[in-house]
Amino acid sequence: GESDNRNQQKMEMKVWDPDNPLTDRQIDQFLVVARAVGTFARALDCSSSIRQPSLHMSAAAASRDITLFHAMDTLQRNGYDLAKAMSTLVPQGGPVLCRDEMEEWSASEAMLFEEALEKYGKDFNDIRQDFLPWKSLASIVQFYYMWKTTDRYIQQV
Repeated sequence: GESDNRNQQKMEMKVWDPDNPLTDRQIDQFLVVARAVGTFARALDCSSSIRQPSLHMSAAAASRDITLFHAMDTLQRNGYDLAKAMSTLVPQGGPVLCRDEMEEWSASEAMLFEEALEKYGKDFNDIRQDFLPWKSLASIVQFYYMWKTTDRYIQQV
């Protein structure tokens, strides 16, 4: 019965309900569909086919977290209605393409980043200033943490 005087716009938003009506199997099947839609979206997108020239690479990109986060968010926003959620993944204009920082960077930008990292270490301000001034600091930091999960990072360690 108490009133809630907090600013509701500053409160966290619920993005997933573990007590949803779907079984784990249904959720897993939906995630498979979402990855397939992500792969298909990349096949239709000209800039993706330049960056990800093979189906195998497109499928790998579609399996990253950004696609799965979008899929889970889509399920939640559609009240865990699988049919509605699937139609949201593939609206009238074609499949929805979700990209993360790894896909937003070209191969030459990634090479510049690696060169800058070797020179400056994790001084992201200097990396941005001297090597990648067209990238935001947030983009560089986000790319760094994603890059650390790649084989290229493991080879350099």
